Amino acid sequence: MSKKDFTYKQSKQQLSITYGKFNGFDYYYFKFKPDHMVTLSYEVEVEEGELMLEWRDRKRLIWRETFSEDAQGKVTAKTKHRRYSIRVEGKHTKGGCRIHFAKGDVALQAEESKKEG
Repeated sequence: MSKKDFTYKQSKQQLSITYGKFNGFDYYYFKFKPDHMVTLSYEVEVEEGELMLEWRDRKRLIWRETFSEDAQGKVTAKTKHRRYSIRVEGKHTKGGCRIHFAKGDVALQAEESKKEG
């Protein structure tokens, strides 16, 4: 594993990483209440190499994507457990990424869907 000019900042719902060069992987951990909808929003900057992001709970993969260029997007999943991880893997990459989690109540969203439908 090699890291050059690597910095990260993590809070309860956010993760921000920048690096001059990154080859290897790191895990970052988050906690959510079970049975809630959680949306992961990401912004990825890839100046060279590849960056892979993976969101998982203790038992299953929720989402994984590999980036070789700048990208942004969202992924939503219903939580089943409390502990979740983000695996960040760089393959001789330069750039950074930002991840933000937004929580919503499944019961509340279901009620709103009924009202609209």
